[in-house]
Parts: sequence; C-alpha cells; structure tokens
Amino acid sequence: MVCQAAFRRKRNRPLEGALPDHRQSRWLSLEGRDLTEEVTGKRQLPGFSENVIRDDEVICCLRPLHEMVMNGNSDLGKEENLLFLLSGLIQNYSQPFENGIPECRKEIEKACKFMEQHFTERISLEQICRQAGVSKSTLLRAFTKSKGITPYRYLETIRINEAKKLLSNGVSVLDAAIETGFSDQSHFTNYFTSFIGLAPGVYREIFLEKEKGGE
Repeated sequence: MVCQAAFRRKRNRPLEGALPDHRQSRWLSLEGRDLTEEVTGKRQLPGFSENVIRDDEVICCLRPLHEMVMNGNSDLGKEENLLFLLSGLIQNYSQPFENGIPECRKEIEKACKFMEQHFTERISLEQICRQAGVSKSTLLRAFTKSKGITPYRYLETIRINEAKKLLSNGVSVLDAAIETGFSDQSHFTNYFTSFIGLAPGVYREIFLEKEKGGE
C-alpha cells in the first residue's frame, strides 16, 4: 500500500460554499501548525523530503483512521490515530525528532482515574490531557508505552467490562450501550463483538439460559 506523506490539494472545481484557495491554504496551514505543535512542541509546518512512502507502521495508523472517519466513530479514537500517524511521519521522514518517551507515571494514573470516573460521558483527548497535565502527543506515547494500549483502547475496555456486567444481569443491549457511554447500539455491538468474540445479545442470552437452568 502506498501512503502519501504530504497532502496535495485536489485541482477539481471547488465545491459550493468552499473557501477560496488562498483562505483554504491559510486554514490548512494553521491546522497543520496546531497538529505539529501537539507532536513536536514546535509550532511550525514539517518538511518532508519524500512525496510518496511505503511504511507498514504508517499504514497501521492510516487504515483504522480511515475506517473511523467513514464509520463516524468516536472523536477520541480518530484524534489518537491522526496524532500517531503524524508522529510516525515526522519522526521517520521529517526533521530530527526527539525519540525519548517520558514515563509520566503520575500523569498516566490521573488519565486512567479520569476515564474510570467519566467513562459514561463523551470524553475527548483534550479533556484527558487537561486532567493529566501533559500534551496530547506526550500522553499518547507515554500511555501506550506504559499500558500497552492507547487511552482510547483503555477507555473502551472500561466500557466493555462494565457492559459485560450489565448484560450478565439481564440489561438489554440498547440500555447497556447507553449506560456505558457508547454513541449508539451499532457501534457498541461492533466493538463488543470484536473485543469479546460474541455479539452482546448472544453474551446476554448465555447468562439468561444459565439462570433458567438454575431454577
């Protein structure tokens, strides 16, 4: 698979209501600086020496990011993958990048505690970082190194474990999805199935059958 390291503006006719070229370029420049600052701490656009790259690590970030965007998944998950993608591009194909990952033990524990207390809410990466007191890039790299999973995966694990308890007690799939902070039943079902290996309805029925058998 080929991943383009530099985004190139399409030369098609502008969409109705789209920004003029000069304003669009300025907007993209500002957005690019914001993202780069999150990763490197420096508010400047990165320069890439290669126009096209082939990199399995980059693909591993780009593919789920694309799927999340197309499926309308959580903003937290999309932002995580975008920052990991940009980190990989800058680290491997741009100017010298600081490879050291700080431990941030206290900050990570603050992030975990915040997610454990607010997993039923719509949490953003910015909120988690504000509570932890570190930048998005630092938290993502330190958290993943320490826990072996990203903050988004950690949050979804909390939600799934809580959903398992609710389903085992006979709570409906829809109510379990709502009570554990998932955006909709479809997202909950897909994530639960990929995480557990069983659809939530099937998981719930197993416990209902056990209760009937014990009567």
